[in-house]
Amino acid sequence: MRQATFTTPFAHLWRALAGGIALAAALAAPCAQAQGTGSYPSKTIRLIVPFAPGGSTDILGRLLAQKLGESMHATVVVDNKPGANGTIGCDLVAKAPADGYTVVLGDVGCMAMAKGLYTRLPYDPLRDFAPVSLVARSPLVLTVGAQSPFHSLRELTAAAQAQPGRLNYPSSGTGGPNHLGAELYAMQARVKVGHVPYKGSAPSVVSLVAGETDFGFLTAVTIASQLKAGKVRALAVAHNERLQSMPDVPTMSEAGLKDFTADAWFLAAVPAGTPKPIVDRLYAEIAKALPAADVKEKLDAMGVLPSGLAPDASARFLRVEVDKWREVIKSAGITLD
Repeated sequence: MRQATFTTPFAHLWRALAGGIALAAALAAPCAQAQGTGSYPSKTIRLIVPFAPGGSTDILGRLLAQKLGESMHATVVVDNKPGANGTIGCDLVAKAPADGYTVVLGDVGCMAMAKGLYTRLPYDPLRDFAPVSLVARSPLVLTVGAQSPFHSLRELTAAAQAQPGRLNYPSSGTGGPNHLGAELYAMQARVKVGHVPYKGSAPSVVSLVAGETDFGFLTAVTIASQLKAGKVRALAVAHNERLQSMPDVPTMSEAGLKDFTADAWFLAAVPAGTPKPIVDRLYAEIAKALPAADVKEKLDAMGVLPSGLAPDASARFLRVEVDKWREVIKSAGITLD
């Protein structure tokens, strides 16, 4: 027996409404997926390097861009935005859409030191960024010229204590890692030393070779050729472990200054508010890229230690570094305003 079908004046209205709900759900699905990682990336990712081409940050950025592009099947382009110690590029990313398509590879300067150096910094590293990963660390190396009378950290510190203000050190510019690394040493060792700023790292090394300055805190890649040529001497590594490229050089703690670390580190970050699944996807890809043989080989040659900290750990690291360098900057009375 055929079942009777009843209709009401509202039957067509209810069917139309149900169809509309189904259509809305279908249209919403791609949007929800986009907030995760299902459709990400669907366009070019810009990796902002806030420094000129050729430096450590740029070299590391190009390595990452290549590996991320291959792994994510996407186009990842390096966009150099130098100026104002990296703060121009960082500010650009801080104000970019929080969609995962603009990433910054910042350094210790623009991501941590700048907050203490500038009273009118146009961005807040702790508020305006979502850290993706502490990608790598480039420990500073306490270095003297080959002609220097100092053969250890203890000898250098003893001389600085005996004659306050006589010894001096070079830097690649006021407010940078070389400058503040030396001021951290002065603060912890309780010595008074002079600062000689140069325009770039290369002149800093030349000043040590020529005996114009007495000691410096420089990166391994900066001193590599002069160290190999015997024109400078490495006294200690400002890290909690020795460098593979300098196995005979003690850490600062081993040399006599406990718990001293000063790294020129590199942090990948996106604008605050970027969906967590996208942050996690970027982190996973970076963590996968760092152990690659070709990446490791190039990092070793630069004296750079891969890190690959997860987002939450990277955020905690950044907060500690901001506080640490703000204290050094305040103690030394440094400002760039």
